[in-house]
Amino acid sequence: MKKITLSILFLCAIVTVNAQSDVMKTSKVKKTVRVNEKGEAYETKVKVITEKTQRTQFDPNQKHQLNQDRIETPVTVEKTVMIDNDMDPFYDKSTEIQYFNHNGKKYDFFIDNDNVLITYRIDDKKVNSARAYKSKNNGFYIITGDEFNGVGYFNKSNDFVVEYYDHVSNGVEYAVFESIEM
Repeated sequence: MKKITLSILFLCAIVTVNAQSDVMKTSKVKKTVRVNEKGEAYETKVKVITEKTQRTQFDPNQKHQLNQDRIETPVTVEKTVMIDNDMDPFYDKSTEIQYFNHNGKKYDFFIDNDNVLITYRIDDKKVNSARAYKSKNNGFYIITGDEFNGVGYFNKSNDFVVEYYDHVSNGVEYAVFESIEM
């Protein structure tokens, strides 16, 4: 019984080491002094938190060696922008930004409460592509926009999938926004 228990503990330790991720979190705060109608000065703040996550993986050819080499894995980037526009110490608005690829374009998903604004850039100009509203059915979004009108959801790979009716093909089509891993 002791051998089985020790074997299970050893196996759990190996799985835990292999499932670790490196997380690098940076935070920048930009403060601005403003004056209200009464002539009182107060600070407004914009805080940007950037989190880069990279899974730790080792070379499978060295799986029985003590000091294994790490292999390069994709890095996922998430940004959170927090805004404080008044005199209280709390942030008034928080927005999370995730990045996705679709048909060769880089899309920015601005996640604010239960809504998602989907944008992309053309010649350094931001273009609003669609807006997604969280459905009462957990995990689904209702998409309205120029390119797509349909239902969206995040799959197991953290890609955003939009199902929509295509008038040309006269059927339901899928658009997959692949999570950008740098």
